Amino acid sequence: MVMKIRILKDLLSFYVLQFKCRIILSALDDVKNSDSSTLQDSSVRTSEIPAVHIDTECVSITQQADTPPLRANDIFLAEKAGIESEMDPSDISNVSAANLSMAEVLAKKEELADRLEKANEEAIASAIAEEEQLTREIEAEENNDINIETDNDSDFSASMGSGSVSFCGMSMDWNDVLADYEARETWRQSTSWGDIVEEEPARPPGHGIHMHEKLSSPSRKRTIAESKKKHEEKQMKAQQLREKLREEKTLKLQKLLEREKDVRKWKEELLDQRRRMMEEKLLHAEFKREVQLQAIVKKAQEEEAKVNEIAFINTLEAQNKRHDVLSKLKEYEQRLNELQEERQRRQEEKQARDEAVQERKRALEAERQARVEELLMRRKEQEARIEQQRQEKEKAREDAARERARDREERLAALTAAQQEAMEELQKKIQLKHDESIRRHMEQIEQRKEKAAELSSGRHANTDYAPKLTPYERKKQCSLCNVLISSEVYLFSHIKGKKHQQAVRENSSIQGRELSDEEVEHLSLKKYIIDIVVESAALPEPLKDGEERQKNKKKAKKIKARMNSRAKEYESLMETKNCGSDSPYKAKLQRLAKDLLKQLQVQDSGSWANNKVSALDRTLGEITRVLEKKNVADQIAFQVAGGLTALEHILQVVVPTTNVNTASRIPPKSLCNAINVYNLTCSNCSENCTDVLFSNKITFLMDLLIHQLTVYVPDENNAILGRNTNKQVFEGLTTGLLKVSAVVFSCLIANRPEGNSQPATPKISTQEMKNKPSQGDAFNSRVQDLISYVVNIGLINKLHGCFLSVQGPVDENPKMATFLQQATELLHGMCMLCFAVTRRSYSIFDNNRQDPTGLTSALQATDLAGVLHMLYCVLFHGTISDPSTASPKESYTQNTVQVAIQSLQFFNSFAALDLPAFQSIVGAEGLSLAFRHIASSLLGHCSQVSCESLLHEVIVCVGYFTVNHPDNQVIVQSGRHPTVLQKLCQLPFQYFSDPRLIKVLFPSLIAACYNNRQNKIILEQEMSCVLLATFIQDFVQTPGQADNQSYQPGDYLELANRFPQETWEEARQFFLKKEKK
Repeated sequence: MVMKIRILKDLLSFYVLQFKCRIILSALDDVKNSDSSTLQDSSVRTSEIPAVHIDTECVSITQQADTPPLRANDIFLAEKAGIESEMDPSDISNVSAANLSMAEVLAKKEELADRLEKANEEAIASAIAEEEQLTREIEAEENNDINIETDNDSDFSASMGSGSVSFCGMSMDWNDVLADYEARETWRQSTSWGDIVEEEPARPPGHGIHMHEKLSSPSRKRTIAESKKKHEEKQMKAQQLREKLREEKTLKLQKLLEREKDVRKWKEELLDQRRRMMEEKLLHAEFKREVQLQAIVKKAQEEEAKVNEIAFINTLEAQNKRHDVLSKLKEYEQRLNELQEERQRRQEEKQARDEAVQERKRALEAERQARVEELLMRRKEQEARIEQQRQEKEKAREDAARERARDREERLAALTAAQQEAMEELQKKIQLKHDESIRRHMEQIEQRKEKAAELSSGRHANTDYAPKLTPYERKKQCSLCNVLISSEVYLFSHIKGKKHQQAVRENSSIQGRELSDEEVEHLSLKKYIIDIVVESAALPEPLKDGEERQKNKKKAKKIKARMNSRAKEYESLMETKNCGSDSPYKAKLQRLAKDLLKQLQVQDSGSWANNKVSALDRTLGEITRVLEKKNVADQIAFQVAGGLTALEHILQVVVPTTNVNTASRIPPKSLCNAINVYNLTCSNCSENCTDVLFSNKITFLMDLLIHQLTVYVPDENNAILGRNTNKQVFEGLTTGLLKVSAVVFSCLIANRPEGNSQPATPKISTQEMKNKPSQGDAFNSRVQDLISYVVNIGLINKLHGCFLSVQGPVDENPKMATFLQQATELLHGMCMLCFAVTRRSYSIFDNNRQDPTGLTSALQATDLAGVLHMLYCVLFHGTISDPSTASPKESYTQNTVQVAIQSLQFFNSFAALDLPAFQSIVGAEGLSLAFRHIASSLLGHCSQVSCESLLHEVIVCVGYFTVNHPDNQVIVQSGRHPTVLQKLCQLPFQYFSDPRLIKVLFPSLIAACYNNRQNKIILEQEMSCVLLATFIQDFVQTPGQADNQSYQPGDYLELANRFPQETWEEARQFFLKKEKK
């Protein structure tokens, strides 16, 4: 209630201040009006403001609980007259006389209005709370039932309900009892029950007997009538008490309802008061806005007057300036005329002086020419005199030299004659000793040969064990067949050959009977295999090879010039296109590429300093970390920023190095890092690989690679090729170049443009086709030029030398293993690219083969670049010569397995490119035996260690080796058991049940056994030929199979790519023939 009184006081003070403010404002706005109208207007406004008067009686009344709250309307009616009497016209003069500004009055009014609004809100909240409290009291009163009990227990419950308890004659409140009980809780917990009993006051003696007698006295017993009467009296008292309580409850409810009604009315008045306050606030804001607008208008009028004054002043100043400028202009023109006249006069004087100077110059020039001619004459005379003296001295010197030469020749002739006589004597003695030594040596060799033939005739009768492929120090020759034999493999392969055995049988016979195989072999080793003492045919070969190299170099230059011209066209075309990427590291890669170019420009021609090398390695490391994320956008951004060009400039420092011992300007480690960045840029990025091809950057890589190989692999005769190869060729830089080239080739194969190299039905004229070649044709021509260039620069021959230099294992030499893997992968990529651009629409078994690149011829001339020789040496480096003590090794390390996989992939790709050439190379003497041992050993390895990729490559390679080739079919069933054919038949059961694995194995079995009854018999011992016939029948019945004539790289699951389709029916009948028997 005190808060309500405070709120009413605030309301009163606010309304008084508001009334004074309105009087002041009206006095300021209506100064011209009369005092009467001012007072009248003030009285009218005063009537709109509710008056509030606080009385002490009101405060005392509101403090009572049962009295309803004051109402603002009553207060307003009670105090209105007092306020009007207090605010007379004299206050207006007092207020106007005050030194209060309008802003302070308005600020004070706003502050009071805020305080009043806040107080009003608090009053409303208080009214709402009081209304809710009254509502709860009314509901509680209505829910309180009147229940009067008539027995003693009801009295106790009534007393408990009233909240009072009588204990030991004392009336105690129930809350006091509870408080006492809780206060004694700690004492009860800490005290035992015995102590509590002992602390209770003791009863007097005889108290129990006294109470028993008192309660058992006959005076306490009542009759039925007395009891009934007493009960009726209790019921009557209870009924009276109920009526009394009900009347009190009704009166209390009426008071509460009236009070609630007053509170609600009070709340509505407060809400109405808040609404009026808001309206007053809005009126005040409108007034304030009008006052501000008037001030703005007044200020604008003052500013406009100032602007007009300034404009007038500026106009006067402009007129004054114009007058001054015009006067200065007249003075300037007058002074300019004077200067012009002065300049003309000076010019005339200068011309006169120049004419005089020229005249003096001509006179001086004539004098100088005369002196020069005189000096020239003197110099000619002096030179003639000097020349004459020189000739005389030269003639004298020549005469002396001829005399000395004559004396020297005479002395030399005498000395030479003496030495010649001594040398002839010495040569005669040496020749005699040499002839005797040769005779003894030949006798010993003959004896050893006979002994070796006797000892080895039984060992290699069936070539069960892998002989050595190491070249002989002195080559052998078959005098009967006139065949050169370079190693033990070639020796026993030739001896087991049909032609040699037939020739031996024709030239030798024992009492008219035919010689056995053992006798033929023994006779061949003893009689027909001889050592070559002097290689007479070795002299013209280097000359022929030199002419061939010169021809290839000229052709390579022409191809490179054509490729460079096309590259310039491509680069000019790409400059017109806006090549961009959405790489998040685009700016960083551009900065790094620029850093590489800056480092190359700053560096001089000498060796790089350590700080320069460190900066280069750091830049390459940052690029590597970005590109290792394998984001194509990053790779393209680096290429567009010129990164590949910068890497080419870095790698160009290798080219001037022509000697192994010459130190490079940049350390090999940095060069390897640059090659690694180049590899990351092109890896799995078709755009960059295509740019490398079309911009002819690939030729730089090939030139750098051939340069490295030339440094470490010297040009040698074919007889000793690979013996002098420097092992440093297997280091990181050459391997990195091979890897980059292989990556580019593989990416070009996977993303070559769609389209056939063969002419299809054109939709445009032939002239337009010539003028605008398709993208596929451009790609094919570039790839053909690239492969031709690689062949003509001699890369195949250099790789051949590298492969022939491998004579041992690669298990403990990972660098050599990596080099061999990348080199064979490069050859595989070249074969696949050559097939893709030359024979893409043809079948493997088509006889119409064209190879404009010369790759097939180069590989055929080098026996598949020596890859088969290398693989044989890698696999059989530990072969034991004694077959009775050990068996061939059939378990290899991972490095060896990877080299084998890459080599077999190269064999299969070359077979797809030119199958007859592959069969003729691998089926030749020496290599056929090596291939048989390789296939048998790898099949044995796959039977012990699971390696599906290697096994599939071996199976496919054996199929290509034997398809439609009877001689090669004999090779796979010869040798120690189990043979290659038997090992194929003994593969796990999945290869005979799984459809995918069946498509891998069965075509090779068909190729190995077709039209070969002996192979078919061996096959029937392991499996039924009906399975092969059913397999062929399934492919014949497959719809669309007959139209599938094209070969796709790695598509080994199609029978048409493994066995000629035109012989399918014949093969099916061949494998069903035994079943009919």
